[in-house]
Amino acid sequence: MIFQSNRTFRIWAYSVSHESLVIRSLMTYEDQEDYNEQTDHNIDLEFWGVSFINLPSTLPNLGVKLVEIINLPEYINRECCQYDEKAFEITGEGKSFYVLASGLLIGKNKWFQGDRIFDIGLNLKHDEIIAFIPGK
Repeated sequence: MIFQSNRTFRIWAYSVSHESLVIRSLMTYEDQEDYNEQTDHNIDLEFWGVSFINLPSTLPNLGVKLVEIINLPEYINRECCQYDEKAFEITGEGKSFYVLASGLLIGKNKWFQGDRIFDIGLNLKHDEIIAFIPGK
């Protein structure tokens, strides 16, 4: 398992032209009832080189792991993996979903809700990197 969280995540941004996907769990603010140390930051999952997405818009209790291409469900076209993309299995509420992408960065930040959409060329920084799975 690359990453596991009991927080709820949402598809935050997807760019066809940049082949990038951001899945975010929003931070809470001090004046909110559910504010605590575990939720005082956003958590972003940033995929690049995305060739396939099979996700619901909201993912509670998210988990992420790498899986072998040969172990993907039959409905996923293996030709999407022709450029050495990795297969990421995203789990939530006992169900599995998939993203095929060149790489993944998972980071914590305190950007406001509307701030920052992923763009690999900008070299934007996180407050903390949780995981980094680089492309080949």
